[in-house]
Amino acid sequence: MGWYLIRRTAWAILLLWFISLFTFILLHLIPGNPAIILAGLNAKPQEVHALYIQLGLNKPLPVQYYKYVVDLLRLNLGMSAVTRDPVTTDLERYLPPTIELVVLSFTIYVILAVTLGAWSATHKGRLSEAVIRLGSVVGSGMPVFWLAALLQLVFFAHLGWLPEGGQYDISTQAPPDVTGFSLIDTALAGQWGKFLQAVDHLVLPVAAIVLAMLAVGLRSTRASVLQELQRPYVRTAKAKGDTEFRIMTVHVLKNALNPVISLLGVQFGYVLGWIALVETVFGWPGIGLYLFNSLQSLDYAPILAITLLTSAVFVVVNLLADLMYLVLDPRLRDRQGA
Repeated sequence: MGWYLIRRTAWAILLLWFISLFTFILLHLIPGNPAIILAGLNAKPQEVHALYIQLGLNKPLPVQYYKYVVDLLRLNLGMSAVTRDPVTTDLERYLPPTIELVVLSFTIYVILAVTLGAWSATHKGRLSEAVIRLGSVVGSGMPVFWLAALLQLVFFAHLGWLPEGGQYDISTQAPPDVTGFSLIDTALAGQWGKFLQAVDHLVLPVAAIVLAMLAVGLRSTRASVLQELQRPYVRTAKAKGDTEFRIMTVHVLKNALNPVISLLGVQFGYVLGWIALVETVFGWPGIGLYLFNSLQSLDYAPILAITLLTSAVFVVVNLLADLMYLVLDPRLRDRQGA
């Protein structure tokens, strides 16, 4: 497995380098002058020109990219023209809410996809099973931004059951910022009223992400479980008197989850791609909303930083999924030369 890990890591580094190069070139091909934004609307032409030179934008593109890579290796992600703060400072502020939303959404999605997929396989042909499959397909058939807006329209505008967006109500003072995670910070402060309020504000964005993915995970789990239920070891376990619950949890799911794990790595990439849309719709103060505002202002530094960060997370998650796949199915190690 050591050589396999080395090969995959080398490919991951090469991929991230290509993404940084592609994004850098693409951004510089878009018409616009970041120096004008950074200098401000009231800046004189001489001040804009001086800042243009100070930023190194007058230099050839390869020189600019070389400086960007050197700064990147020093963990210098540049300065945001919108917030006027270093991008690393902005990420420290905007990253925790996104991590909270992504981790919570993906955890709930995995639990529901595996549970409902396994239940659907063992209740094949029943009306309740058909309803679950139909509901998940309808949810995944909608674009995530449209689904988010629909949930907002129904549960906030019409029913008034859940808040429109944000982390807390407008009139609520946020708890002391310890971790940046609303659920943890409110719990640490012992402010349980605000904790429940934070939960309410998470329901709709989490639901939008989960519903947009659920059908794929459910179908994959269902198909894999149905295939495993036909294996001889299942009949042997039944002959020994094992309960259906034990057969499913101890034997079937262990083998059925192998292809599902690879799928989860890909779907995690979907979540990273959707996060800007979901956070913008719900006004969630994470890196997705930060990226949206940066795109509107053609703020190069945050766009490059967030693109590279999300790409790195996607690559690492897929690498971990592949390694877990090898651990669960030792037969694949010889095929991969691991």
